[in-house]
Amino acid sequence: MKFPAINMRRTYLIARRDYLGYVKTWGFWISFFLPFICGLIYAFVLWSGVSVSPTRYETILDETGLHKAAIIQLDKDNREKISTEVLSALGETILPAAQTKELNALIAEKGVQAGQDYLNAKIPGAGNKLKAAESRMIFVEPPSHDLASLKAYMRGDKQFQFDGEDIKLNGVIHIYEDNGINADYWSPNFNNPEAERLTKKYFKRLSTDRYLAGGNLSQKGLDAARNEALTVNTFDPTKTDLKEGGSQKVTMTDRVPYLAAGILSLMLWLTVFSGAYMLLTSMLEEKMNKLLEMMLASTRFTEIIFGKLLGVAALTITAMLPYIILGIGTVIGFIFFGDPEIAEGLKNTFTIKMVVFFIIFLILGYVFYGAFFIALGALAESMQDAQTLTTPIMIVLSACILVVPIGMESPDSPILIFASWFPLSAPFAAIVRLPSDPPLWELTLSALFLGILSIGVIMLAERIFRFGVLSGSGVKGATDWFKRTILRRKTN
Repeated sequence: MKFPAINMRRTYLIARRDYLGYVKTWGFWISFFLPFICGLIYAFVLWSGVSVSPTRYETILDETGLHKAAIIQLDKDNREKISTEVLSALGETILPAAQTKELNALIAEKGVQAGQDYLNAKIPGAGNKLKAAESRMIFVEPPSHDLASLKAYMRGDKQFQFDGEDIKLNGVIHIYEDNGINADYWSPNFNNPEAERLTKKYFKRLSTDRYLAGGNLSQKGLDAARNEALTVNTFDPTKTDLKEGGSQKVTMTDRVPYLAAGILSLMLWLTVFSGAYMLLTSMLEEKMNKLLEMMLASTRFTEIIFGKLLGVAALTITAMLPYIILGIGTVIGFIFFGDPEIAEGLKNTFTIKMVVFFIIFLILGYVFYGAFFIALGALAESMQDAQTLTTPIMIVLSACILVVPIGMESPDSPILIFASWFPLSAPFAAIVRLPSDPPLWELTLSALFLGILSIGVIMLAERIFRFGVLSGSGVKGATDWFKRTILRRKTN
């Protein structure tokens, strides 16, 4: 088979045109440098020791007097092991092989602190990165030896002094005798049960050690000893809506709202993401096909913008309707025919507060991002322009969804609270915070702030729409305007 001849020069010219078509756009360079900027921010977070979860102050109320010191020592050993592994990995990454060997030997001989000092001496500040790997859980002496009083500390009714500061108690491990040894974990934040996991690990190890010390060993007996280890029950001292004969024990009913809120937040993100992108492509196609000029002969700018927002919103809802119907059907099925704990959890999830604010943030998030994408579509002159302009916003929008797992694990995280005020992430962060019952004024002000910014974005989108469509200006025109107006430089 004979292949047709290829003219390399024409091939090169086509390749150069496509390459330069992307590279010459400023959106491409924003996308190009954005990973480095994000990397620097991430490095700063690691080096500064900032953690997604706040420091948690836990205590142990051990009525037997036998296990408290051993549990604290196990936590210390675990952190020592993790710190050793992190320091060793850091050494292998940033130090020569000989110095890494010295670092490991120093850690083995004198401990983690000596290794951290050694690493800081070689590369100033490098050892501080260890802070990001350290546990954010601190065991303190119980401010009271009465469980009822400790519950008041966990609810925030009382506070205790630690290192000269008023601190809220985050959790209590309660060990007591009642037909044998029992252990309960009390905490308002039961989705982040580090202390509970530590306690389970301790009693599992204790059961295994006792079996091994007894003789008559077998694999079956060892497995039985591990499986019969003490179960740690979890309780929430802030739980007040108790049914008749109920308790403050954490059940699936209490966990379902956090899972459901995470799913709703993901659905909201998917709706905003898909709708905003459809707005961009619709605007770009009509601009390239000269349809917008015809529409402007009889239609105002604001009418076009709001018409597109409404039309694409209807299209997005229609496209997602099968998933909405299936979701509603699944929820109803679980409520009437599913596990009673899950059914009760779903009833507690879909409250008037949840439904109202979900609709509010769905509308505001869609309008906020939709106006952004309409403006970019009016500014772009080609699909290449559109892709390079929207990539940074797509990356930011994708990063905003990271607040969902944070909210499910640590509803009291400062990052989540900040994200519920930050307009780009507010729609998703506010929804995932709802199961932890944030103050109504916070949700209202967050929605009001996002609404005001959405109006501002619509006004800005109208200006860009007018500039990009009527004057025929695109990205280059916007760049020239910036140089003339802001930088006071002459343009050709």
